[in-house]
Amino acid sequence: MAQRDVPEVNAGSMADIAFLLLIFFLVTTTMDKDTAYIRNIPQPIDVKEPTKVMKRNILAIKSNSNNQLMVRGEIFDNPDKISEFIVDFYEYNRKNPGVVDNNFPQYLLITNQAVKDLTLSVENKLDQLEAQQNSGADVADLINYEKSKMAELSSLKSALKLYKKPIPQIHIQSNIRIEVQQSTAYSIFAKIHSEIEEAISSLRDKECKQLFNISYATLKRKYNLEKDKIDEERLSLLEILYPAKIIEVTPKK
Repeated sequence: MAQRDVPEVNAGSMADIAFLLLIFFLVTTTMDKDTAYIRNIPQPIDVKEPTKVMKRNILAIKSNSNNQLMVRGEIFDNPDKISEFIVDFYEYNRKNPGVVDNNFPQYLLITNQAVKDLTLSVENKLDQLEAQQNSGADVADLINYEKSKMAELSSLKSALKLYKKPIPQIHIQSNIRIEVQQSTAYSIFAKIHSEIEEAISSLRDKECKQLFNISYATLKRKYNLEKDKIDEERLSLLEILYPAKIIEVTPKK
């Protein structure tokens, strides 16, 4: 039986066709270009050591798993006395001018001139930051921070106008620090907050009656009903005189 000849494939022609197809696809296909977000890299800043808070500026209120209380290192069983410690914390150096006890926060007198100088300083800082922002620098957070300082200075300016004399302001680091255990009874935790609110409200109430001949509670109710600008400024002044700065430490086991 005769053998059939196997037809040969012209490999050269197929290579030519494949090459032409490759050229065709390279010419007609569009390649996506890599894209990226345009972002200004923040400038390095000097990281300063955190400011150490003086012991006298902290009113530490602690409670253990047995619901025992300790305020500024003193143990006692009557939670109703917490408010007395808080009043002393705010008032001791305020009501004794010229006699400074280093166990309690010091006070700084805020004057019109001081507010004016600080306002000018913040305005200059804002101008510098806005110029940097216009040049492409990422300083939005710094600008917002300086604007918040400007708002505080505006409140101080209004407060000085109402108070009509330098304002005694408690040290900026001063705070009430609450530290309890996870097993501390909720009633003790709630009582601590109640005593803090009672003490600060009593201080504001005393000042409110002296300045405006009205109780603090009445002034708040009046403002909530009428939203009067003057009442708002009065409340702001009382909050500046007796700020409620409370820090709650994460409960320990």
